[in-house]
Amino acid sequence: MPKTIATAPSWYWPEGVPRVLGIPPYSLDELLVERWAHEDGDQPILVSGTTRMSAAELASEVRAASAEVARRVELGSAATLYAGPTVPGVVLVLGALASGRQVLLREAAAGEPARLGEPVAVAGIGEPGAVRALAANGGGAGPGSIREPAACLAGRFGLAWHSQRSLLASAIALRGFLGTGIRTGGAWLSTFSPCTWEGLSALGTALLGGNTLVLSSPGEAAREALSAEKPTWLFGSFDDAVATWAGGGKRRRSEDPPVQAALLSVDGPFDPDQRRAVTSSLGTALTVFGTAETGPLLASHPSWYLDESIGIPLPNMHVVPSEPDTAEPITTLWELVDHAMITAWSPSLMLGYEGDGDAQHSTGQHSTGQHLADGRFITGVLAASDPNGMLYLLDDQA
Repeated sequence: MPKTIATAPSWYWPEGVPRVLGIPPYSLDELLVERWAHEDGDQPILVSGTTRMSAAELASEVRAASAEVARRVELGSAATLYAGPTVPGVVLVLGALASGRQVLLREAAAGEPARLGEPVAVAGIGEPGAVRALAANGGGAGPGSIREPAACLAGRFGLAWHSQRSLLASAIALRGFLGTGIRTGGAWLSTFSPCTWEGLSALGTALLGGNTLVLSSPGEAAREALSAEKPTWLFGSFDDAVATWAGGGKRRRSEDPPVQAALLSVDGPFDPDQRRAVTSSLGTALTVFGTAETGPLLASHPSWYLDESIGIPLPNMHVVPSEPDTAEPITTLWELVDHAMITAWSPSLMLGYEGDGDAQHSTGQHSTGQHLADGRFITGVLAASDPNGMLYLLDDQA
């Protein structure tokens, strides 16, 4: 176990990757959908099994889904949406976000079609209280504003509300971090539901650059999609990748890896031998740690990584070492302490938990204040690092 950890941003930083990235004042619909429909409407943008959708078709379908959500859900209520990693699921999520209505995102059960559930009455969203405690992230100009609560995800400690801006910030950070390793025109394969933070990050990262997003369930379906579509990147869970491609042991590295890199989500410490086994099958296995509250927080970079390490903070991610018991910032350098609690702030940080504010919401009773320290999210995860700033996940106190 490493004894020292370095500052954040770390001593090591990938060449050509900016530490700070701006967040343009546009909606997800404008940047991820309409933009590509106007620039190259015939390009394939979504693929799932035998379903292939062009950028123009996606824009048309999203507009129709947006109108349907707006028709069925009154202002002041939230739409409940269930979706898996399918083209209809992505269309419904993007349409709901474009509708100007608040959306409760729920991962659909395996094989369940994407659907819009009954509207839910939510009182107090955006009223004075903790849901507006992070003034830099929230406080827009009413319903539909890119800074207002838009989507609610199941988080580590409760139901986390995000604005369109914070969701866009997640995609910009991840794409900016991996930018030097993303080949122009390469496709992404995601095995995550677009109703999860990983699925939204994959969706945003791919469509932000106009890349084709291939959607598949994990396991054998992902193996078939990888063979048929030959994506540049795979974004899936660490455990699923181990089960699908590692087979419980190391495999001989292919001379022609099926993907440029597999980005594997973990929620805590992982087995480096299993990571090496996935690398032997897929070429490169990059780990990423994040939460629904923050989006992707730490990740490996293609230019340099260690199998034992989770990676380093992404651009815009201000990671502060804190005392494990009190979450108080540690004033000395990270490299001088054995371990610390990961606390973080970035433009991708949630607005607050459902249940915060003057009025009680119908879907939760969680307090943002219990999980913030001076505006930083308290992850409940301990970390250490080597002198280069490579971080190592040690424990989970959540």
